[in-house]
Amino acid sequence: MLRDIQIFFANTETLSNEQQQHLFDSLPVTQKNKASGLKSKKKKREFVVGRTLLIHALQSEKNLQNLPLILEEAFAAPRVDSLDNYYVSISHSGFLVCCVLHKFPIGIDIEYKKNRKDLIHKSDFFMSHEELETLKAMVEVERKHYFYEVWCAKEALFKALDSETQKQTSLKSIQLSRCSEGDGWSVFQRDMNNHHLSLVYRGGECQIQLIAVEL
Repeated sequence: MLRDIQIFFANTETLSNEQQQHLFDSLPVTQKNKASGLKSKKKKREFVVGRTLLIHALQSEKNLQNLPLILEEAFAAPRVDSLDNYYVSISHSGFLVCCVLHKFPIGIDIEYKKNRKDLIHKSDFFMSHEELETLKAMVEVERKHYFYEVWCAKEALFKALDSETQKQTSLKSIQLSRCSEGDGWSVFQRDMNNHHLSLVYRGGECQIQLIAVEL
């Protein structure tokens, strides 16, 4: 029987200032302090909603009576104190924010699928030569989907790597084909609300559940 991975996501498009303040007031002190230091209103909203989803995930998946300390990292996803065997990944783009927990390394990435000119040129920073050639061979209508599918999957896989491996890895060097060749990684891809979502994880194939959270 496949295990479940639950992806919690929320749409912030209609989130009012009053609702955001209520979410902020409900955060632990550490997260309030970090949110207060963010100058960008958009980044502050994404942070507040992302940490709200993390707390929701912890309470839903672990059935915790007391919330453990959430440790903020400078350039990585937060860690949950006393839950060293759990990995956290958070992503946001457009109006969507998502969060996932897993017992094995995991990364999630979501991107708003806006129309971009010259996709071949814009793909150069993350696509390998072989991937670029595949993109070039596609008709225009197929290029947009492939662009976001490859980009999101590579971003998700990069997030799932440990910090030392990240230092030695570029998006262009990541070979997605290895995920389907028994390299220990599993990939989940989904289009939703004009966004593309990619999830990359270890620990064997799982059943993926998308759970909308009302803020």
